[in-house]
Amino acid sequence: MRHPLFASFAVGVVAAVLVGIAVTELAARWIFFSLFVGIPAGLVAGILAVAVTYAVLTRRMAPTRSSE
Repeated sequence: MRHPLFASFAVGVVAAVLVGIAVTELAARWIFFSLFVGIPAGLVAGILAVAVTYAVLTRRMAPTRSSE
């Protein structure tokens, strides 16, 4: 992958939007201002998604020795 940081941010934005919408819709049943719950939940999910995706994409595997 040539640009792991760009891909990580793309995944983070998608995760933030999806989680934010889902939490807002689920919380709307019980909380009138559910957007105030959905936005922070989406931000936390997006930050976690960026960190995990970047770690996975930039992980360097140790060279393996093949026994022939």
